[in-house]
Amino acid sequence: MLIPRHAAPLAAVTLLLLGAAAAEAQGNDPSFRLTNNSAGKINEIYVSSSGVNSWGPDRLGDRSLNSGGSYTIRLPSGQCVNDIRVVYGSGEATERRRVNTCGLSDLVFP
Repeated sequence: MLIPRHAAPLAAVTLLLLGAAAAEAQGNDPSFRLTNNSAGKINEIYVSSSGVNSWGPDRLGDRSLNSGGSYTIRLPSGQCVNDIRVVYGSGEATERRRVNTCGLSDLVFP
């Protein structure tokens, strides 16, 4: 499709605005995929807003995440700064504080 010469700047601005809107929408999505890169399984995953003093419910419930496995964590739009805790089958726990989950799509433990 040919775009008339006088319409090219308008088309460029439109594409720029659409790209910015898509980046902003992606920038507010705090959901991410957690991958277990440890030798053992993960029995519990907790994710809470960094401004909250409680971990909330275990995101895995009655499931576990085997070595090499991944699990998608869905969070409310805009809840970007989060604390994350995983509990391994051995009972050992690892925490990461103040993680900007809006700026990532994958998080690997340990």
